[in-house]
Amino acid sequence: MWYFAWLLGTLFACSIAVIAGLAYEHAEAKKTSESEE
Repeated sequence: MWYFAWLLGTLFACSIAVIAGLAYEHAEAKKTSESEE
């Protein structure tokens, strides 16, 4: 049953990475759009 926990942990880590990347990209885009104005 360890593989079930491993799979969940891997999916959880990947989703965290994707969400963090999107949040970072959104913050960078917001910062650049503010500096252009």
